[in-house]
Amino acid sequence: MEHGPERVVMMEGISSGEHFLVGGEIPRRVLDDITLLIRKAEAWGINGTSLFEIRLLLEIMANIRPYDRGKCALIERGMMRRKREILRHVFYIGSSEMLYNNMNVLEFLMFATAKFKINKVVLQERIFELIIAIGLGHLSLTPNHLLTKEEKAVITLIAAVYSDSLMIVFNFPEYVWDEVLIDAIAKLTSIIREQGKTLILATQNCLLIEKACSHTAILQDGQLIYSGTVENFRLNFDKVEVIIRDKAVHAMREKLALLFPGYKLVAKDDSLLISSLGSEAIDHGAIYKKILESGFTPDSIEINPKTVQNAYEELMRQHDLQK
Repeated sequence: MEHGPERVVMMEGISSGEHFLVGGEIPRRVLDDITLLIRKAEAWGINGTSLFEIRLLLEIMANIRPYDRGKCALIERGMMRRKREILRHVFYIGSSEMLYNNMNVLEFLMFATAKFKINKVVLQERIFELIIAIGLGHLSLTPNHLLTKEEKAVITLIAAVYSDSLMIVFNFPEYVWDEVLIDAIAKLTSIIREQGKTLILATQNCLLIEKACSHTAILQDGQLIYSGTVENFRLNFDKVEVIIRDKAVHAMREKLALLFPGYKLVAKDDSLLISSLGSEAIDHGAIYKKILESGFTPDSIEINPKTVQNAYEELMRQHDLQK
């Protein structure tokens, strides 16, 4: 693997000390032979089938959980395999209980940034403007104890933006994010990357990865089955080409299937997803024409904007077939 100042996390052949016991079988390592390179100013979304695996990987990255074998270097510095300490340049968020209940959001963020040598009135204005800019202005004077755990986590992420840590680890794979918070995290991520910092977040929310992350890594059965850019992931694994929306798609599916022998047709709710099976370029115009010539005029026909969700489902399907 390459060296240089741009590396923030370099894992080579990392295996965890923890094992899963599966009925009568030989215990398997929770994480096995993980190799991953994360660079400066990237935002990684770590996803997978097991919350425990995702959380453990980020705990090892943040140096708060030891690993059994392999090599892990953080920001140019080797980690002692057994030493558990959060390094100064790592801001680890693994609990939403870091906020003091006797403060409101703005007070907490002023407290978290108290060491800044900057006029407090100016700082408060800047923080307030940031909270508004990311769409959370309505929370600025809310007492911390009234926030949801997801809101608390995002407020802690704002504190991380103001820290001088080079690497921020946001470890909440089990949290459920609504659109307001997804947009807030995406905007904070842009700021984090502009500052030259790296964000690593754990989530099973594909939309969060799509909106906030430059890169993604996906775990299944303790192994990394994908790591790379979000764009490559979407383009290579989302096979859905065209989406037809209409109440009658279930009735039309068989008729349309005859028109498109080289495609897979899946009806979901009031949508029909037409997916390519090969890797050759698709003529979307020809697909439109065929549908309309069949005498079926659906409510809408759209070219699929390749999504992380579809790509994730396809990757999992391919891996299940290989098992």
